[in-house]
Amino acid sequence: MSATLPVGPYRVLKTLEGASFPYYIVPYDADGNCEGPKTREHLLANAAQYSDVFLFSHGWNNDWSAATQRYESFIDGMRKLRQTNRLTMPTGFKPLLVGIFWPSQALEWFESETGPQIAAGNPAAEDARTGALRATIADIAAQLPQAQRARFYELAQSQRLKDAEAREFAAMLAALVSADDEGARADAPDAQDLLVAASSMSDEEEDYDAVGTVGAGTAAAGAPQAAIGVGDVLGVLDPRNILKPFTVWKMKDRAGKVGAFGVSKLLTELLQRSEARVHLLGHSYGCKVVMTAACYPDALSRNVESALLLQPAVSQYVFSRNVPKRNVPGGFARALTRFNQPILSTFSSRDVPLTTVFHRAVRRKDDLGELQFAGDQSPSPYGALGGFGPQATEARIVDIQAPVKRYDLAGAERVIGLRSSAVIKGHGDINHPETWWALYCLVTAHAP
Repeated sequence: MSATLPVGPYRVLKTLEGASFPYYIVPYDADGNCEGPKTREHLLANAAQYSDVFLFSHGWNNDWSAATQRYESFIDGMRKLRQTNRLTMPTGFKPLLVGIFWPSQALEWFESETGPQIAAGNPAAEDARTGALRATIADIAAQLPQAQRARFYELAQSQRLKDAEAREFAAMLAALVSADDEGARADAPDAQDLLVAASSMSDEEEDYDAVGTVGAGTAAAGAPQAAIGVGDVLGVLDPRNILKPFTVWKMKDRAGKVGAFGVSKLLTELLQRSEARVHLLGHSYGCKVVMTAACYPDALSRNVESALLLQPAVSQYVFSRNVPKRNVPGGFARALTRFNQPILSTFSSRDVPLTTVFHRAVRRKDDLGELQFAGDQSPSPYGALGGFGPQATEARIVDIQAPVKRYDLAGAERVIGLRSSAVIKGHGDINHPETWWALYCLVTAHAP
């Protein structure tokens, strides 16, 4: 967190017309505790003066500098969009911006969210990776009971783990992960789930129709069977391969905690203490932050105005009223009645982490026997919303629109999936005229 976070706005910016508006950053810790309570209170005390509040949340692997830069890039993009296309704002428009900062940094196992990766062989890059690995291991160790930490460090530093060591290491990590809250599963992942995900991520995607099962005696009678020979794979597992899916699960957990226990309170008070239209924006796991904030309370005093979700790293079933094979609503099903405008959510086949990695990282042992979906549909029940779009819901799917072609926001659908492969070329590639235009359409939808 910035050491000089002010009590009031982080910065004061200007609209295209030259009017000043405040830009706050409100930081939270990993458990959703606000680290800037005076900033938060200053924001709430002044929110009633503004017509529209924009609540942003960044995603995974964003430090303070990257998060604030991402927010400001989107703000600048909106200004350029308006200037280029001579777009006006509704009468009385007076914005207030709030950027949420939460501790989302972990190892960049996959495509970076912050930009191109540093070239391989660069000593500075290697030093950065080593430092990141040490920081990640220290962060995990701090969450373990004191009696387990020495053993954890010993296993984490191993080049290769034997079968028993891999199971021991996975059990330590699995104990730190919560149950899924997006509707796909009701129980927390266990050590074998973690090992299956690790095996999947360290090898090519297996042929779901031509895999075996775990040997007899490895699971209780009637329990789901892992569809690979886990014991045959564990002997060559680098401990870092087990850390990969764990960090995906843990950051997903953390985003949920920040949204539920921190940002939800801020959102609730913004709705209560002002008449401003509130717009939610999230990227990657930041979508989980803002949507959990909107769905966690039993009730809201009034509706949120809109949400724009950019490459959300959440389940494809979050908006389903009835998740397939579970007969429960998706984790964000409450959102279907809590927004004035349809929720817009981008997805792109060119987002490598969300189309090829996410479902393998969060998969469970009983997912491996599932057949692939036909055609270009999601290959797994654990597919990502930002990779494959909303599934098992009444959402409408349309191509992301270039300025200035308006979206039809008056239909009955409460979620609109924006097919964005032609525009969004990677997980962090979210700043485009088309994404700025989507937000502009939401912000001006109420105007005559």
